[in-house]
Amino acid sequence: MQAEQDAESRRSEAIVGFLSAGLDVPPSRAVIVSALGEARRVVRGRRELGLGIGEWLDGEVRLRGVRENAAVLAVLEVPEWRDGAAGGYRGAHPERAGVLEAVLAVIGQAPVVHRPCVVGVRLEGAR
Repeated sequence: MQAEQDAESRRSEAIVGFLSAGLDVPPSRAVIVSALGEARRVVRGRRELGLGIGEWLDGEVRLRGVRENAAVLAVLEVPEWRDGAAGGYRGAHPERAGVLEAVLAVIGQAPVVHRPCVVGVRLEGAR
């Protein structure tokens, strides 16, 4: 039980760290939950419709900040898109390599639950 709590705490810290990367002031928990929830809904919807995410992601990363990070994280959570999104983010933000590696280490460890109420990088090979 303690090991599960520790793992969840590390996962949460890595995600919050990634979503806050590049920001002068860390966003509130509400902003993080809202941005990540919206990005996950868009990614899920596009996948269900068989649409790529390249164009959408390009638009999101132009906005910079928590919305950019949330969009990239939502794409990183999709195994078949992970490498392309990670490479694009790493190329655009080499100074954030540490938070990227931390989030990559934890996103594959537990299933991502996409709840309706929760929570230029070019994705290689995306339409």
